[in-house]
Amino acid sequence: MKHHVGQTGNGVAVYVNLIGSEASKQISQQPYLLGLITEALQQIKPRGQEVNVERDMGRNIGYSFVVRTSDTDSIFYAQILKDTTYTRFIKNGKPKSTSYLTLQLRLDSEDNEYELHNVYVGRLSPPRPGSTDETAESKTYWANHAFIVGNQTLQLRTVTKVCPY
Repeated sequence: MKHHVGQTGNGVAVYVNLIGSEASKQISQQPYLLGLITEALQQIKPRGQEVNVERDMGRNIGYSFVVRTSDTDSIFYAQILKDTTYTRFIKNGKPKSTSYLTLQLRLDSEDNEYELHNVYVGRLSPPRPGSTDETAESKTYWANHAFIVGNQTLQLRTVTKVCPY
């Protein structure tokens, strides 16, 4: 189900699939993101098939749940429900206030519009190791960062302290 969320600064329409996309999960949990997305899109001029944009909104817009870790942190790995990629978690982290919004856009060549693939409050980070989008920076970044464990539904049989990648 396509839902129009705005237009880029160079006039390209942007929509989100409200059923099953990563962006729809974030928007359903944080509906105020729709307004922030519309505002951010007006300020960018994306070009290309896949565009990752980190936008400083100039004010506090929420909390980032990805934090830098140290050797003293209690770290574990698990797969989130309906996910096959392991995620690195920290047990006792505190979310950090942030002014950054990250948008991941993919060009739909059929109608020449961008689909909002994902959106989240916080800085742009590489995909998790083991994911289909993994980059050269993924392992290095995620060796030093983790998600704060919270209300994620974890597949309990996958929980491990041993790094799976």
